[in-house]
Amino acid sequence: MVVRLPWRAVLLRGSDSARRLKRPLAAGRAVLAFLFSALAIATPSLAAPKVVATIKPVHSLAAAIMAGVAEPKLLLDGAASPHFYALKPSDARALEGADLVIRVSPHLEVFLDRALASLPEKARVLDLDRSAGLNLLAVRASHGASSAAGSAPDQADVHFWLDPVNAGALAREIARQLSAIDPENAAHYGANATALGAKLTELDVEMRKTLAGLSGRPFVVFHDVTQYLEHRYGLNSLGTVTPSPERTPGAGSVAALRDAIREKGAVCIFAEPQFSPRLIDMLVEGTNARRGILDEIGVRIEAGPEQYFNLMRANARSIADCLRP
Repeated sequence: MVVRLPWRAVLLRGSDSARRLKRPLAAGRAVLAFLFSALAIATPSLAAPKVVATIKPVHSLAAAIMAGVAEPKLLLDGAASPHFYALKPSDARALEGADLVIRVSPHLEVFLDRALASLPEKARVLDLDRSAGLNLLAVRASHGASSAAGSAPDQADVHFWLDPVNAGALAREIARQLSAIDPENAAHYGANATALGAKLTELDVEMRKTLAGLSGRPFVVFHDVTQYLEHRYGLNSLGTVTPSPERTPGAGSVAALRDAIREKGAVCIFAEPQFSPRLIDMLVEGTNARRGILDEIGVRIEAGPEQYFNLMRANARSIADCLRP
């Protein structure tokens, strides 16, 4: 006997079966889509180069170039100074795993010499003082508020990042090096470098306005970090308290410096936050000079892509505030 079902019931049962079949298929497709998207997100981070930068301004430029790909590791955070830094075990591990290590110059981060000598062959070391298009100034052989300043070695002044035009050259060099070791993201690095260069050009114009008209207002700095600022913006430094942070002037030198500051009419003496202000306080005493702060690294400024801009603006404001009548 043949049982005939109404045609509507057959269609309904068929559609129910189809729906039951479609549900696991749809769920499977959703799971596969999730897995593929997770892999797509994870792949760039796994392939991205591991980069270590020494000081905050260098790290800031590298972070801006690498934005959207990965974040560089910063070695010297907080109030650490490259003049006195000692590597920690975590620093050594970061260096051992690095594809690219970015430093200012072998003449500044001397604490890296031994660690870099034992790096794996895959690691590159970028010395920014060799960047194409960089405007380097020689260390001033005699630049002191008195004859106690001493002489400097025959080399370039390593504080070249304090010129925004030089920072543009550094950004382009960092982008070139990253593109060489990570060609898949070369277009990304190039686009970031172009955008960063435009921002640095705007910063240069802004700083020129902030520091305008101060050439007749002489000042003294703790050690010679302002040559690039002077050259770019027409500032007038009489000299330094010490030729190097590693050298503390004696009592006789301090007295001679105080006399020179008084005689030459220094408007301001700039301390640095990494070093004790006690010596600056001694020099200001008995003169008409003001106290100021000049931070060439930005130890009090949060690390990241904007750190360089915040550092330069803070220094420009500090200089202008201390020098203006």
